[in-house]
Amino acid sequence: MNNPMMKMVILSSAFWISSAFADWSLKSEESSLHFVSIKKDSIGEIHHFQKLEGSITEAGEFLFSINLAAVETNIPIRNERMNEFLFETVKFPVATGKGKLNMADIQKLGVGETASVKVPVAIELHGKAVVKDVTFQVAKLKTDKLWAVTPVPFILDAADFDLMAGVDKLRELALLPNIAQAVPVTASLTFVHSGKAKQ
Repeated sequence: MNNPMMKMVILSSAFWISSAFADWSLKSEESSLHFVSIKKDSIGEIHHFQKLEGSITEAGEFLFSINLAAVETNIPIRNERMNEFLFETVKFPVATGKGKLNMADIQKLGVGETASVKVPVAIELHGKAVVKDVTFQVAKLKTDKLWAVTPVPFILDAADFDLMAGVDKLRELALLPNIAQAVPVTASLTFVHSGKAKQ
């Protein structure tokens, strides 16, 4: 299938279906994914994505989707350049993360209790896939509400996802001497039981 828009429609439909039948669905308005870019060796800037989707099944399998075109860097021209030259969102509109949690341990948590879990997450971005061990602190806020946050950032390398040409193009357009290829990422994700999820 070579039609990027058709791929996005099918993937979006798959997320809607999985969310509708999953035990837990991401509450996007209470969730966030941030990353930090570093330029000129010492200037760090925080960015985030405005459109996230996700779900966790009864078996603990989770699927997380990022609409890359919804990147927000607080500079409109930089948003456009990231879309066009870095993420190439026409060809690669979304990034995903998937893996499996031990839901038995999480279900044992009482309201207000937390647990630390390390999960191998298969991250797909720009047509490439990399598995990263990500540590989450999981809290049961209510009987039907979970909060998972990364207590420490995890690092993604632009080279692993064939993004270095895009990084170089951004550097050239912004007249910068360098942009770091290693990017710290943090996530704060709120999930609610599917009966309470906001579709």
